Amino acid sequence: MIAAFEEKVSLIEQRMSDSKLVANFLSYLESNFKDRIVWDNGRLIIDFRIKKEADEKPSLKDSLGGEYVNPLPEVTSEKDMYVLIKDSLENTASDVSFVVSSSFCGSNCSIDDVLGKTSEIAKLILSHHPELAYADKWSISASTYKSSSYKITITFNYFYPLDKVKEMKAETEAKAREIISKITSPKMTDLQKAKAIHDYIVKHTKYDYKNYISGTIPFESFTAYGVLIKGAGVCQGYTAAFNLLGQLAGLDSIGVSGTGIRNGKEVPHAWNMVRIDGKVRYIDATWDDPVPDRGDKVMYTYFNLTEKQIEKDHKWNKEDFSEKYFDYK
Repeated sequence: MIAAFEEKVSLIEQRMSDSKLVANFLSYLESNFKDRIVWDNGRLIIDFRIKKEADEKPSLKDSLGGEYVNPLPEVTSEKDMYVLIKDSLENTASDVSFVVSSSFCGSNCSIDDVLGKTSEIAKLILSHHPELAYADKWSISASTYKSSSYKITITFNYFYPLDKVKEMKAETEAKAREIISKITSPKMTDLQKAKAIHDYIVKHTKYDYKNYISGTIPFESFTAYGVLIKGAGVCQGYTAAFNLLGQLAGLDSIGVSGTGIRNGKEVPHAWNMVRIDGKVRYIDATWDDPVPDRGDKVMYTYFNLTEKQIEKDHKWNKEDFSEKYFDYK
C-alpha cells in the first residue's frame, strides 16, 4: 500500500496542472484511507498509525472545502462566458473563476487574446444589463491550465460594500415586483406591458437634470435603485429600471449604449432594445420624460420605434447590440 501511494505521489507531482488527475488521485486516497486524510494548511497528511478512537480525522471533502470536488466551469464560447459572468454579477459575487478551452478562440489564441475578449464581454454585459452595473471596474488574471487552456479569474470592484449592494438590489427587486403586479397582467400583450412599464417610469421619475448640469450625478441615479426607490435618475438608470421591470413582466429587453443627438451635438446616451410580439423595437423612456418634470405628462416620441426610426438621432454599434443577446440567458 505504501509503495502504491509513493508511486501515485510521484506521478501527481509531475502533473499537478491536471485537475482531473488531482481529483482522481484524491478520490483514490479517500477510498483507500478514508478518514485518515487531513488537509492542513496546504499540506496533504495521511495517518498510517493504527486507528484509535482519539485519532478521528475530518473527511477529505470537509478538509478540502469542496475545492477539488467541484471543478471549475469550462467556457467554450462567447455565450458560455457571457452567461457565466452575468450570473456572477446577478449573484453579487466578489469574483468568478473558469477555464477557457482552446475552442473558445482557436488554436493560435494567446493569453492576451483571452484577456482582451473577457474584458470586452464584461463591458458588454454591463451595457446590456445596467440593472447589474453596481460594479464599474474589474481585474482579470490568467494562468496556463493544462497545455491548451487558460484559467481566468475576474475580481469585481463594486461601488459599495457587498452587503450594501445586496440590500439595494433586494429592495429594488421587491419594489419592481410590486410595480409589475399592479400595472401588468398575464393577459396583456407585449406591447401593452411595454407601454405600462414605459408610462410608470416616466410618471414616477424625475430626470436628475440639476446634477447632470453640474457634473455631480450620484451613483444611485445610474441605477434601477435610483429610479424605482429614489424616483430620480439619468438615462442609464431609466434603462436599468425598464430592463428589470421588463424581465419580471416576461419581456426580452437589453440596454443599448451609444450616443444621442441633441441640438446638433452627440452626447453619451442609453436606451432599451425590446422584443415586442416577436419584433425588435426601441424604447427611450428618458427622452419621453419632460424636463423639467411635468408629473403625469408622458410623451411617446421614442416609444416602440423601429431601428430605422430611432437611428435618426441615436447612434450605436449594432453588432454589439444585436438580437442574439436576447437569448444569452
